[in-house]
Amino acid sequence: MGEMTSLLLPEVKDALRSGDEKILAESVAALTQELLAADIADLLLTLEHDDAVKLFKALEPRKRVHAFEFLGLEEQEKLVENLGADTLGSVLDGMSSDDRADLFRYLPEAARERLYPMLAQAERNDVKRLLEFKEGTAGSVMSTEYATIRPDMTVSEALEHLRHVAPQRETIYVLFVVDDQRRLVGVVSLRELITAVTGSRVSSIMRREVISARATADREEVAALISKYDFLALPIVDENNVMLGIVTHDDVIDVIKAEATEDAQKVGGVEALELPYLETPVLTMVRKRGLWLVLLFVGQMFTANAMSHFENEIMVALVLALFVPMIISSGGNSGGQAASLIIRALAVGEVRISDWWRVVRREVITGLMLGGLLGVLGFVQVLVRAWFSPQEYRGHGMLVAATITVSLVVIVMWGSLAGSMLPILLKRLGLDPATSSTPFVATLCDVTGIVIYFAIAIFMLRGTLL
Repeated sequence: MGEMTSLLLPEVKDALRSGDEKILAESVAALTQELLAADIADLLLTLEHDDAVKLFKALEPRKRVHAFEFLGLEEQEKLVENLGADTLGSVLDGMSSDDRADLFRYLPEAARERLYPMLAQAERNDVKRLLEFKEGTAGSVMSTEYATIRPDMTVSEALEHLRHVAPQRETIYVLFVVDDQRRLVGVVSLRELITAVTGSRVSSIMRREVISARATADREEVAALISKYDFLALPIVDENNVMLGIVTHDDVIDVIKAEATEDAQKVGGVEALELPYLETPVLTMVRKRGLWLVLLFVGQMFTANAMSHFENEIMVALVLALFVPMIISSGGNSGGQAASLIIRALAVGEVRISDWWRVVRREVITGLMLGGLLGVLGFVQVLVRAWFSPQEYRGHGMLVAATITVSLVVIVMWGSLAGSMLPILLKRLGLDPATSSTPFVATLCDVTGIVIYFAIAIFMLRGTLL
């Protein structure tokens, strides 16, 4: 919470204790006059629920709406349950279309049915239309409050039109030019419109090459387009190029934050959480983490099976078992690094599926160099151990050191290759690359690393230790 809101908290609590609604409204208006909506939302979160409801009701209608939009969906639901129809209706009516749709999408069906009658017919239809789009698509995050002008308008007519519609639009800095069937035919910025000759036609100043996205496109694709072209808003169209809505740069910030959070959780081997960590029920946390742990546990069972296959070799040359954790963890670590880099590169568009061969070449070379670095360290370690415990190596310390070195080079290279290719393969199959989490890659490298290690050891030590 900001410094100003922290300082005001005691005064707000005193005002809440007054019990007189008129006094409370006057006090709250004075105290929150200089506060931004985000700060008021923070102030609401610091109060007990009953006090937060009282404060919210005492806010000026406009600030009430803006503060509500800055609250999380869970906090919004709590307020919805405790607000009267008049207050709630005015809040819902004043919300931007995309924020309103997000709230309705989050609420259970019974709560939605209670709120629908509080909306005007146009807003009600708008919400239902937005809810038809699959979550995670451009349609699910777009706003329907955008400014359009026609190509046959003069500049002065377009500006006069904007004066009338601006209060109901989310942004007017980018204007979309549509024909009589609302097909997108051009785009013009407010700057270009203001600086144009008054009598000229919009068609003469608009840009006809418009970058847009389908409503069914993934929201990450929309975020990438806005980021690449530095747009304030991206038009969303249907298959006939008819304007449906816009996704603004502030929507993209929310998308990027949500996607980054989801990817970070998946990379860590956790199913994505819908709520913040501290607000997620313990049983939900157990379910989302437990599934991955069970899968990884089953995967590790294959590691034990792989080691049991080489039981005779381990009994003959027990020294080989000493280096198993070091070698297979090196492969897992290398694979985890590669997976993290490729997942991020795929997410921001730096790497495409068609680049897989370039990635293979880079990771093979990188893996060999990293494996060589670790191999040198492993070689030195084995020689030092052989010097102090020669009986363990039966006079073959140099050969064991060479075996460990070769194993590290091959396994680290394999880990890099597997970790980089798995996200690309999942992307090719239409799955989320982040599913190839670091624990999953590590488990894969553990199982295969055991096989590679003992295969190399058998080849290099046959006739000596084995």
